[in-house]
Amino acid sequence: MGIESELIEFLERSIKDGANKARDIEIVKFYYGLNESPWPTLEETASRFGVGTRERIRQLLNSKFRNNVSKNSIPSLNDFIQILQSREYWLLSGLEEEAYNAGLVGKESHLKGIFNLIEDVNLDCGFEFYTPELNRATRNSIVTSKNIFLIRNSSIKNIEKLVKKAKDLPGRCGIANLNYLKEEIGQYYSFVSLLIASSPTSWVRVIGDDYWYIFENRDNTIINYSEKVFGVFENCAPSRLAETYRNALDGRSYKYPYPPAEVIDDYLRSSIYMVNTHSGLKFIGETTKLNEIEKDLISFFDSPGIASFPMLYKYLSQKGYGRPHILKTTNFSPLVYVDKTKGRRHYMYSLVGHRNSAQNNTLGMDKYEIYLRRLRALLDVGTDETREQKARKEQHILQEWLFKDKTHETCAICGQEFSVKTLVTAHKKPRSDCNDAERLDPYIVMPVCLMGCDYLYENMYIYIDGTEIKRGLTLSNARTELRVIDDLVGRKVEPKWLLGNQSYFRSPNKDLQRISR
Repeated sequence: MGIESELIEFLERSIKDGANKARDIEIVKFYYGLNESPWPTLEETASRFGVGTRERIRQLLNSKFRNNVSKNSIPSLNDFIQILQSREYWLLSGLEEEAYNAGLVGKESHLKGIFNLIEDVNLDCGFEFYTPELNRATRNSIVTSKNIFLIRNSSIKNIEKLVKKAKDLPGRCGIANLNYLKEEIGQYYSFVSLLIASSPTSWVRVIGDDYWYIFENRDNTIINYSEKVFGVFENCAPSRLAETYRNALDGRSYKYPYPPAEVIDDYLRSSIYMVNTHSGLKFIGETTKLNEIEKDLISFFDSPGIASFPMLYKYLSQKGYGRPHILKTTNFSPLVYVDKTKGRRHYMYSLVGHRNSAQNNTLGMDKYEIYLRRLRALLDVGTDETREQKARKEQHILQEWLFKDKTHETCAICGQEFSVKTLVTAHKKPRSDCNDAERLDPYIVMPVCLMGCDYLYENMYIYIDGTEIKRGLTLSNARTELRVIDDLVGRKVEPKWLLGNQSYFRSPNKDLQRISR
């Protein structure tokens, strides 16, 4: 018998017969997450049942349940705790599935309510709910966060210490490899990697056994380079910029290897601070000023576009700079691209990007860049706005991106033209699965019609692979729907709806863990 059935059976026995008995049982069930609300407050419960105030609900819970229940009144709670304590940590969805498969909870049960029930029955489970940032979960975060974790109380301090080390690592490396800490992290390696990937501010790239990552909201060498470079240059070619950053890192001593240029390139193309345009990467973060030798270096390149080291050395030494200072500024600068193809004695030097124009304003921006900047500006909104208010602003901008000044548009799935009133702003992958850079990218959405495509795509009965529609999960006993799916499978998607990172598109075979953006 499951937890809900045993709770109802206990309440049927312990509550005296009367006009309000059925209502009181429903109140107890609702408060402990056995209905639609995952973590009801006393006020919410009072409002739901029209029963006075929060204090009246407290009195009802005490008199009808808490004062009468014992540790053995609901035996399935002990079975639930036994499953819970079989591991050091859980992803909430994983524990839900395990408890459901054991017949302890229903599909509609909410585990936070079950934990509140465990506490009120005076059982000790020894676990707490946490966000990916290891903050204690709130009502709001449990509702809105994709990944909530349950962590054993006796383990949390050690896990916090390990995660802090992992978060600090990219500061010097630029982009860190979690394998550098693999021995130290030990048994928690998989969990720490999942916490990193679940953070909305992380960028993660898994290549073979290498787990590269960066936190974009923390001080970091790569981001610091960009703050300096884009104070001078309007745009830079991604691969050239990545090679230059990699070369600059070689001028810094550190006990761990720096990331290869390919990983830096991948990051720069998808960073929340970057805009990918036809002319190259643009930076939308704050910029910093150059020091004196860097200013002189930039001035030197006002005339020759490319120079040898002797030319640079002569110019800078005449300015009064010493050899070590010159070597570092020329050979290991994020501002200077070093062409090494002709060998060490024949390095050639040039600026990494294109200089800022005198009139640097929105006139030169394309539609994508304008909307990307509007979306990324939401990151700077103060904490006085709720998560829901920010999400509404975000959705409004994305709707404008697809439909502003339009009466009709084509559905990305079936290709038919519809009134914009019949189309929705559909996320290519669920918004809850997106990190900050993904959900604040205009390319994360596409128009999908309400004539069936929205339902089929959202539930992954069809999906987009490469450039075409593929058959997804099996849909049983649905003859008409299957005919619609048959017509869609194999259809080529318009190129404009394929723009953005291919990882935006889900498939039934993809690992749910985000590995790149």
